[in-house]
Amino acid sequence: MKKQLTIHPFPCDAESDGFIAALSSVVCAAKKYTDDTPYWCTPNDCYCMKCGGCDGQSLGKTQVSVYHCLLTASGLAFGFDYPEDDSVGAHTIPDTPVGWRWDNGFLADIMDFAGLSFTRCKNKTVAEIREIVKASIDAGYPAMAANHSVYPDEMAWVSCWKVVSGYTDDGITVMNYGGEISDEADGSYEDIIVITGEVNRADRTACRQAYIGVLRRIHAVLSDPSHDALENEIMSDLSNVTPENAAMLSYKLMGINGVPIEARWHAAEAFTSKDNLLYALVNSSSTDSADSDELKTVAEKVSDLLFKRYFAEGNNETHGIGWKIWACLKVGPRTGYLPTEESFKLIQQPDVQRELKRLFKIVFDNDRAVADGIREILNAIKN
Repeated sequence: MKKQLTIHPFPCDAESDGFIAALSSVVCAAKKYTDDTPYWCTPNDCYCMKCGGCDGQSLGKTQVSVYHCLLTASGLAFGFDYPEDDSVGAHTIPDTPVGWRWDNGFLADIMDFAGLSFTRCKNKTVAEIREIVKASIDAGYPAMAANHSVYPDEMAWVSCWKVVSGYTDDGITVMNYGGEISDEADGSYEDIIVITGEVNRADRTACRQAYIGVLRRIHAVLSDPSHDALENEIMSDLSNVTPENAAMLSYKLMGINGVPIEARWHAAEAFTSKDNLLYALVNSSSTDSADSDELKTVAEKVSDLLFKRYFAEGNNETHGIGWKIWACLKVGPRTGYLPTEESFKLIQQPDVQRELKRLFKIVFDNDRAVADGIREILNAIKN
C-alpha cells in the first residue's frame, strides 16, 4: 500500500531557515491551503484580484506568507543568525545556546501559533517512522524529519529537514529541501515531528498564543544584550582590519548582514498583511469588542512601525541598507552573495570601513527604534 500527500515545495529563495521553510510546507498541507485560498495583497490593500502586477495568486505566495508569519511570531526574524547555525560564536536570540535544536518549548509555541497538534519522537528507523506516520498521513497530515546532530559541513543545517509526505509498502516518501521527492526504505532519523491534527485558534483553552504575547516575544529578542555586544564587536572588527584577517572579516560581516536584510523584510511583510496567521491573532486574542478594536489599533501601529524601519524605500530602512552594506564589498547576486578577492581588498580601505560602520549602525538603530516603539505600545495597552 502506498499513499502520498500533495506538498508544495519549500520556499528556498529569500527563505533560508530550513526548519521554518519545511514547516511552512507542512502547515499549508495540514490546513489544506490551495491555489484558491484567499491571499491578501498588501500593496493593493485587498485580496488578490490577479491584476497582473505579480505572478498572480498561487499556493506558493500563501506558503511564503506562512513562512513570514512563522519566522516573525517565533521571534527568529529579529536576530542576526539562525538557531541551527553552529558557525557563530554566540546566538543573538535569547536562551539559544550554540548547538540548540528546536527545544520542546519552542516547538510547542510555534505549533500552537500555527494551530496544529503534534507528537515528537527521536532516533527511529525508516520502518518505525512508517508505522508512526501512517495514521496521520491517512488523515491528511504530513510529518517532518531530520538528522542534525553532526552536520557534514557548516551550511548543512539549511537543508537537513525533510517533509514526510507519504508512505510506501516498506518505507516513507520524503520531500527534500528544494522539492525533490524520493522513497526511502532504509536508514533512520534523529528527530521526527508528526502533525496529528488542527487546533481551533479561537478556542483560548486550546491555543495559548495571543497577539500581545507575540509582541512581547519580539521585544525580548530585539532588546537582548547580545545585540549591543554584536554591534560593538562589528565596530571593533572594522577598526582592526589587517591583510591577514580581511577575508575572514568579509565573510563574517556579509553573513551577519544576510540575516536582517532578509528576516526583517519577512517581519514587515507579516505585520503589514491583514489576513494571515499573524493577523488572525488580532481577532482571536479577545472576545471583547472594545479590546478587539484596541488590538486592531495596535496592529496598525506595529505595521506602520515595522514598514517604515524595515521596508519603506528611501527611508534608511534595513532592507535597503543591507543592500548598501553588500555593495560596499561588491557582494550581490553575481557573487552568490559571498565576498570575493575584490571584497578582501575593499574592506582594508579606511573609507570603506567608515561606511560599513555607518551602515551597520543604522541597522542596529532601526532595531532599537522598533524595540522602543513596541515597548511604548505595550505600556499603553490597558491591563
